[in-house]
Amino acid sequence: MIPEGTQVRAGDVVIQLDPSEINDRHAQQRITVTQVNAAAKAAAEELKIQRNLAASAIAEAQLTVTLAELDRRKYLEGEYQVELNDLRGSIALAETDLQDAHDMVEHFEKLVRKGFRTPEQLEAKIQAVERARYALSRDQEKLQVLERFTKERQQVELTAKAAETIRELERVRSSANAAVSKAETDLEVALATAELEREQLRRIEQQLKDCELRAPVDGTVIYAKDKNKKIELGEAVRFKQLMFSLPDLSEMKVMAFVHESEIQQVQAGMSAKIRVDAFPDLPLVGEVAEISTYYDATRHWLSGGVKEYATMISIDRFPADAGIKPGMTAQVTIQVGQLSEGVIVPVAAIAQQSGRSFCFRQSEHRFERVEVTLGKNTEDYVEVLTGLGPGDAVALDSRSRLADDWAAGSQHGESGVPPAAF
Repeated sequence: MIPEGTQVRAGDVVIQLDPSEINDRHAQQRITVTQVNAAAKAAAEELKIQRNLAASAIAEAQLTVTLAELDRRKYLEGEYQVELNDLRGSIALAETDLQDAHDMVEHFEKLVRKGFRTPEQLEAKIQAVERARYALSRDQEKLQVLERFTKERQQVELTAKAAETIRELERVRSSANAAVSKAETDLEVALATAELEREQLRRIEQQLKDCELRAPVDGTVIYAKDKNKKIELGEAVRFKQLMFSLPDLSEMKVMAFVHESEIQQVQAGMSAKIRVDAFPDLPLVGEVAEISTYYDATRHWLSGGVKEYATMISIDRFPADAGIKPGMTAQVTIQVGQLSEGVIVPVAAIAQQSGRSFCFRQSEHRFERVEVTLGKNTEDYVEVLTGLGPGDAVALDSRSRLADDWAAGSQHGESGVPPAAF
């Protein structure tokens, strides 16, 4: 804290708050920001990896679908036709072999009857016929199995495998999209978290800067009071606490407090007389500059419930070299109006009883009580609207006279209340 009364320029440091706790939070927050930035970078890399894995998995599944369809077409349009043609060719050869074997048996039967071949040789040819018949029957059965069962089974199996690869492709796509979506969400969360932590770091850094309370304008440092005590070095401060002000000593104002019963009479622009207690011989004049719309809560509490409204008084031709300092006490008189040129009497001439106003008017050699209607008043004089005329002489001890009348009336049984001063 610089000494009170120091002249400062805009931007000068006036108060330095203890930044120890904020420095600790700043160091911790920097570590947090480093961690969340690393997490955001890792999330970005993980997203790249998931996208790459997704592309590879989908491509592999698509390849499996293509190969499964090719296997199906390969069997139906290739392997099956080759196997079918092979069996048909084998059957044709077997039929030829069987026919040749039959012809050979017939030929050998003729030769045996003529004695050119032996029965044993004929028997061998007969066995060759059986072998050819068996081979033909075997190939015919193979063809039947191929056409009725093997083809259908292979077609069903390969078609099912092709359909399954398509479903697997959809599963791979869904799984890959889910993994990528999760990675994208993780990245968004990481980026948002990093931004929040960086914003928190910026706020802490701003708090560190705010620990230096600088003068917003040129002026003289006046430290604020807290509970009628000026702030001191080492004190704890609270939120919204006023720390200091920089009044312009060449142009000062007076803050006056007007009672709620009189505030309705005060208006902006009314002239005022000011007397500073420290300079009683220095008369000052000014005018009402501003009137608060709400009573001062602090004074209301300190005064036990009295409601007073802060009223700012500007000072005309303020004497900057007179030595007047901020915070000094002053008395203010606000001219709220001017009494008319009618009947005006001193305040001492008026007494009040039961809400009625009286004065004592001189009549020949005595004073008679007269009820009057009052108008505006000042500290010393009051305007009489009815009951008195110009030139009437009145007593200045009306209250005592009214008290005497009240006492005399009480002795005769008249009721009433004691008189009150105006």
